[in-house]
Amino acid sequence: MLRHPLDFKAYFFDLDGTVYLGKKPLPNVRETLKTLRAMGKQLLFLTNDASLSRENIAAKLLKMNIAVTPEEIINPSSIAIRYLSQHSHLSPLFVIGEGDLTSDLIHAGVALSQDPAQIRSVLVSTDHHFNYRKLKIAFDAIRNGAIFLATNADRTYPTQKGDENPDAGAIIAALEACTGRRLDILLGKPATFMAELALETVNLPPEECLLIGDNPETDIRMGNQAGIATALVRGGLTMNHKSFGAEETPTYLLNNVADLLGYI
Repeated sequence: MLRHPLDFKAYFFDLDGTVYLGKKPLPNVRETLKTLRAMGKQLLFLTNDASLSRENIAAKLLKMNIAVTPEEIINPSSIAIRYLSQHSHLSPLFVIGEGDLTSDLIHAGVALSQDPAQIRSVLVSTDHHFNYRKLKIAFDAIRNGAIFLATNADRTYPTQKGDENPDAGAIIAALEACTGRRLDILLGKPATFMAELALETVNLPPEECLLIGDNPETDIRMGNQAGIATALVRGGLTMNHKSFGAEETPTYLLNNVADLLGYI
């Protein structure tokens, strides 16, 4: 018998397309999160967006009247920092990214370089200013043996206008095409690094947690691979999926996050 979605102890929410679009919260999100907190549930927020630090994501949510602490957010920077601290031979690092990603890494003591002869790993993320110069540095470094990492491999991300923009997957494809090398390690969803850290943070087994997201290829696949029940929010990126593969099939289908409270 299918478990009721309110019977879990912890809830892992995707952000963009699930909690908000752009700078606007999605309908009934605030009320749903408040209700879950009042019920004593643990909440975490998992995002593939590496452009904002955890502190700035929390500030963005607060402007939407959604109170979240930085410690309740797991973003690609925190996963990258954790991974690189365990694999020190991957520094210096060359970053293709934007926003807070580089400053987060520097603050954590990760050594960076733009010299292909020194670079030991290349980290690809969303970058609206990706250009030939960055491509060439990464190309030379990877050809020299640098490890090829990415914060996420999303092909697109949803916009506030209801359409989609190219994401880091396009940059990964460009580097794979010119270097002849496939991506070595994916740090963000659907890889399970983020799910593993989330489970450590709430100190619960996978069967006591529910992951809610709008992207079958990243959110749902990661949850399923980690043994976590999943809820797919319809709309946004879901509209382009008419059917789901085994790894992308959610436990629950929701019209919006508020359906958690009145699930039938």
